[in-house]
Amino acid sequence: MKTRGLYGMKRWIPYLFLAPTMISLLTFNYYPALSALYYSFTDWNGFNAPHFIGFDNFVEMVKSLDFQTGFVNMLIITVFSVFVSVTIPAIAAEFIYKIQKARLQHFYRLMFVFPLVIPGMVILLLWQFLLNPEVGLINSVLSSLGVSKEQLPLWLGLPDTALASFMLIGFPWVNGVGVLIYLAGFQNIPRSVIEAAKMDGATGWSLIWRIEVPLITSQIKLIAILNIIGGIQAFQNQLVLTGGGPGYSTTVPGFIMYQSAMSASRFGYASAIGLVLFVLIFIFTLLNNKYMKSDTEYSPD
Repeated sequence: MKTRGLYGMKRWIPYLFLAPTMISLLTFNYYPALSALYYSFTDWNGFNAPHFIGFDNFVEMVKSLDFQTGFVNMLIITVFSVFVSVTIPAIAAEFIYKIQKARLQHFYRLMFVFPLVIPGMVILLLWQFLLNPEVGLINSVLSSLGVSKEQLPLWLGLPDTALASFMLIGFPWVNGVGVLIYLAGFQNIPRSVIEAAKMDGATGWSLIWRIEVPLITSQIKLIAILNIIGGIQAFQNQLVLTGGGPGYSTTVPGFIMYQSAMSASRFGYASAIGLVLFVLIFIFTLLNNKYMKSDTEYSPD
């Protein structure tokens, strides 16, 4: 009996070690998310007792001009982000993968990954300088090419160019994480498959499109869903560079959520926006998993 009791206590030891982590997750991750579900149906300023108002926050959201404009802006930015993140890092990874010399391959891989150590805020401030209409590098180059001062774009200063300027940030859009993910996918393809395809006459573009791309579908799905989540949630660019302006030209729902909570103390309305964004991410994740499939996807298992 005594031995059985000691054995039973030892079985609980791993759970005791996991307990602090689980408590932290429940307290700082799950509880805020679940409480936001309740607060989204209330009028709450963050201090007084929340007042239940049903779907009023969602009705206001749908009727709001800034939310409608922000929603369209979010879709445009997200679609563009997914497109460049799925294609351009894959092209870079393909070039690295084709390099025969291992040391040279490691060098280029390091060059693409090295920018990851630079804080994102520094990159945003750098682009703010580059897009400055008066002293920015981009307009300085255009001026040197003969563009008159009156014709120089204001970039972030005009509604017609502000959103396009946001999408320019990060050019040439070679994300180091995406390159590593794709490169791992390419390197995971068995050499026997490549050699067999070459014996069957697959070369150049046909080898890439018919053999390699279908075999990295898992990586494409991962990159796509990460950028969908990031595109729907992101608002740091607006917060740092434009404040959602000029007008509503760069506003996105995430920024409206932040402003509603932090500036207007409308935590109930902000929670409602957060719930809508969560539902969107959930739907797009399901669609991504359902429709992005390949019968030729390779698994080492």
